[in-house]
Amino acid sequence: MRKILPLALVCCLVASCHKDDVKGPANTSAICFNTDFINTGLSSSFLSVFFINGKDGFVGTEDGGIYKTTDSARTWSSLHPPIGLPIRALYFIDENTGFAAGGENVCSGTGCIPGGGFILKTENGGVTWAKIFTPSTKTEINAICFINPANGFCVGGNTVYKTIDGGATWTENNVGNIGGLLMNISFKDNKTGFIVGLFNKLLKTEDGGATWQLNKLNNDVGYYAISSSNGGDYISGQGKILKSTNGGTSWFELTNSPIDIFDIKFIDKNTGYAFGRGNYSGGDFGRVYGAMYCTSNGGASWNGNGDFNEAGEITAVSFPAKNIGYAITGNKIIKVDVQ
Repeated sequence: MRKILPLALVCCLVASCHKDDVKGPANTSAICFNTDFINTGLSSSFLSVFFINGKDGFVGTEDGGIYKTTDSARTWSSLHPPIGLPIRALYFIDENTGFAAGGENVCSGTGCIPGGGFILKTENGGVTWAKIFTPSTKTEINAICFINPANGFCVGGNTVYKTIDGGATWTENNVGNIGGLLMNISFKDNKTGFIVGLFNKLLKTEDGGATWQLNKLNNDVGYYAISSSNGGDYISGQGKILKSTNGGTSWFELTNSPIDIFDIKFIDKNTGYAFGRGNYSGGDFGRVYGAMYCTSNGGASWNGNGDFNEAGEITAVSFPAKNIGYAITGNKIIKVDVQ
C-alpha cells in the first residue's frame, strides 16, 4: 500500500530550467541536500509535521487525523485523536509527551457553527489523546511551541495562549486587532520570542511572553515562519526572507532570497533551508511545483529551485537533527538528508 519514491537530487539546476515566472533566485550549482519523496498512502492532505528523532515522527491531517511513523516515514499508523477538525500544529516535548492543535473558524450552510479551536495532549507517545483546552472564541490555532516542559505557547487569530504547567491550564492574551492573523510562534531563549502574522505583522517579547510589542515591517505581505540561530533571526512568507542581526530590533531584506516560503530552518549562522511554493507550470489546467532552497552564507545567496515536479507546494518541515529533516506536501513526505 505504501511506496517509496526515491529521488537523487544531485542536480545541475541551471537557469534555463526555469519558467518565465521564476519565484526564486537563479541557480547554477547543485542543491546542498539530497531528498527522498515518500508516498505515504494516506488519503488526507498533511497540515503539520513533527519528528522527535530520525525515525519517530507524526503528521496531522486536514480531516483531523494524526499518524505516527517509527521507521523514517516509510509506514504510518493511525492514532485516532478525539477530534474531527484540522490538525494544524504538532509539538512533542519528549517521546511520550506531545500536543496537537488546530480547528476551524469558518463553515458554510444554513445553521452552520464553526468548530473553533482546540489543544490536545498525549502522554504515551500518541497512543491516546485528550482535549485539554478550548478557546473562548471560535478561533483556529495555527502553531505551538514550548520553551521547556512547563512553559508553552499557541497562537491563532489575534490571541496568544500560554501555559506554565505543562498544558494543564492555559491563559488567553488577546493582542487586539493588529490587522493580520497570528500564524507562527518561536522562542530563541527563555525570554525572547517572535510571532509572525499576515499583512507584515511581527510581535516580539523579551519577558517570556508576558507582554508583546508590535513591529510593522513595511512590507505588505504575510509571514509564516521563523528561525533563529547563532545571533541571526529570520522570517519568511509571501515576500523575500527578512533577517535581523540585532535580536529583532530591526530587519533587512535578503534581496537574493526566494519568495513564497512557508517554512524555514537555520541550523547554524551560515546554513539554512527554505521550503515553499514554486513556479506555475502554465496553462488553464496547470499546477504549482514545490520549491526548496539552501544557503551556506547566512542568506546572502541561495541555491535550489522552484521546479520540483514531484511535489506541490511544501508547507512545513521538521528537523529533528542538523543533518535530517522531513517536509510535507499534500500526502507525501520529503525526507531531507543534508550533505
